Parts: sequence; structure tokens; C-alpha cells
Amino acid sequence: MGSWAQTVVVGRARLGGIPLGVIAVETRTVNLTIPADPANLDSEAKFLQQAGQVWFPDSAFKTAQTICDFNRERLPLMVFANWRGFSGGMKGTP
Repeated sequence: MGSWAQTVVVGRARLGGIPLGVIAVETRTVNLTIPADPANLDSEAKFLQQAGQVWFPDSAFKTAQTICDFNRERLPLMVFANWRGFSGGMKGTP
């Protein structure tokens, strides 16, 4: 799970002793590894790079899940939102 949605960073913190949830953006480019399909002998692992500050679909899902979790825990939320844009798939990338 550590390599999933690396372009968004989530966690819990304390600010002045008050617990809160934090969502931030990874600004560096991250490497994404898509493993080979063990059922297909012709498949190979793929290594992709995801640009920092871009809200990819997996990052959007992770963000939504985190907001739901923090809401369930009644935690205040702090978002450092400096995303450049949303990548909707291969056609949305340059």
C-alpha cells in the first residue's frame, strides 16, 4: 500500500495540541511500478513517472477516502492544496 497514490500525502497531526487531519501534495516526481500480470506470460512490469503537484485518479480516491475517515473521526481538516491540475487519463497528459 506504500506505493499507492504517492502524489498525495495524508496523515494526522496536532496543531497547538488540537488533533487534526492533514492532506498535502507531493511536489516531486514519483516513480510508479505496475507489476507484470502473472496470468499472462507475455506481460512485463511497467515503470512510469507521475509528476508532482498533479491530482491523478488514484490520488483523488485516496483524498476522498481520507476526508471520509477524518469526518468519521470528527477531526478538523487542513489541506495544502497546490495541485496543478487533474489528470483524467492518457489523453489528458501531454
